Amino acid sequence: MMKGEGFEGYPIVLTASRAEANEYQNNPFTAFICTFPRKLSSILLKKYLSHLESSSDGSAKRTIYGLRKIESLLIDEFGESNIAVAHFDQLHKFIGKNTKIVGISTMDPMGLAYVSTTYNSLIGFGGEALNASEFERLIRHPSILKYKPKIIVGGAGSWQIRDAKKQKQYGIDVLVQGEGEEDVVNIFKKILADEPVSPFVVTNKPSQVSIPLIKHAASYGMVEITRGCGRGCAFCSPTMRKKYSFPLDHIMKEVEVNVNGGSDTIFTVTEDIFLYKSKENFIPNREKLIRLYKHIADFPGVDYILLSHASFAPILYDPLILDELTPILMEKTKWNPDFCSAYQNRFISVEVGIETGSVRLMKKHMRGKALPFSVDKWPELVKQGIGLFNDYDWYPLCTIMTGQPDETEDDVIATLNLIDELKQQQAKMFYTPVLFIPLDDALLKNNKRTNLDGLSERQWEMIARCWKNNIDFWASEKKHLLEPAFFASHWLYARWKHGKKATGPMMHLAGFPLSSKVGKKCNPAYCDSTLNVDFFKKRFEEIKQRFFP
Repeated sequence: MMKGEGFEGYPIVLTASRAEANEYQNNPFTAFICTFPRKLSSILLKKYLSHLESSSDGSAKRTIYGLRKIESLLIDEFGESNIAVAHFDQLHKFIGKNTKIVGISTMDPMGLAYVSTTYNSLIGFGGEALNASEFERLIRHPSILKYKPKIIVGGAGSWQIRDAKKQKQYGIDVLVQGEGEEDVVNIFKKILADEPVSPFVVTNKPSQVSIPLIKHAASYGMVEITRGCGRGCAFCSPTMRKKYSFPLDHIMKEVEVNVNGGSDTIFTVTEDIFLYKSKENFIPNREKLIRLYKHIADFPGVDYILLSHASFAPILYDPLILDELTPILMEKTKWNPDFCSAYQNRFISVEVGIETGSVRLMKKHMRGKALPFSVDKWPELVKQGIGLFNDYDWYPLCTIMTGQPDETEDDVIATLNLIDELKQQQAKMFYTPVLFIPLDDALLKNNKRTNLDGLSERQWEMIARCWKNNIDFWASEKKHLLEPAFFASHWLYARWKHGKKATGPMMHLAGFPLSSKVGKKCNPAYCDSTLNVDFFKKRFEEIKQRFFP
């Protein structure tokens, strides 16, 4: 079917929200702002949301990687002339009277994912997360409302719609949870044939051979190098999937598709880059890993390589991995002074899960995270791992989770101690503290969602201390602006929103000494002493002078 005069729509149209389909000028970290309240994040991201790059015919030039996989399956089944993939602002060119199905991919449609839950709640005003508001905006697109096609929603966040009880309200006919390669074509066939389909479908796990190559470029030049993890962390869904690595020729074909689609970046998608083609018991395969990244780096047109997730254990088992891999990736890193003037030197970044400093919680929920080592020495593995990363100018982005089921004050103290020890070794890293949420396909799915109201003062301090370290390392020159801002926002608003348990930790974030209540044992710096009152008065006067000279 070709567009032209009298064109009345493609039978199947695939799309995603403006927030999730965006590339943010090839910086995936900017996408985290979508977890902030919409009134704030829509201002910060205005220039990105107003335009998504499309091809000359209006189809999406690059979009979500998972959506490209579904597109490939549907093209093989129904033919390319019946499938269109378009961005929000171009949907009117593709949806019409002949459109039977609109397929939507989403990771965070209700703003209930880890980062959204944490930071939208922390800010506490300005409406729902931008991810949620942009998903609703897509569902209510004028062309969808006018022609009323069947709506299928899949992706990692589809469970959120069911849990929020929004499926009927949003007019979504089918929610698909899980990997799509095994079942999604059959769902589309049934709908096109007007056969009944369950409103919530949990898919079967696909075999590796059923996973197709993408046919058109993905956001950030994404290419999947492994799928699944197998470490078995109880809070996570990918770790429950058996891990397998894609063949080198499969990966390089998708690299070529992305480069031909205008991407100068390749983003290698994996739960752990160091476990590509790994051996038994999570022992890394350095030779295969280096060969993979050398092939990607040498491919004509690849200027940058972005990394997704990694772990500490493989590089501690074989430190030569970083010795051989770093020169390849450092030449292709986007994180350099040319990209951002605030960066002092070139560095490599990758997301690594610390999650906790408590060996007890690690044994209970994440025993496999340290393999091939024992989890009994988890804090030491973390310190050694970050130290080794830093030796090669890798600055990892590390998640730490609080509010895990059965987390005690002693567990939180163990995490605080680990944060302090990392600070003492002058760790170069970025902390992302998050609240526990029960993912639908994780072992802990039936546990209670953590919220800010239920946090103890020590848990608040864990969050504050993480961000204090971030500011000290990444934005020390802006502390004179950030600290008064934290002080003012807490006393003018946040204290009344989140309660007095947040006061000590937030004042620590604002530059005051640490409270005795949340220190390891008894830090006197924040007691009700004359010294502390004098310090408070002095600091308050400094802040007053900055804002009201």
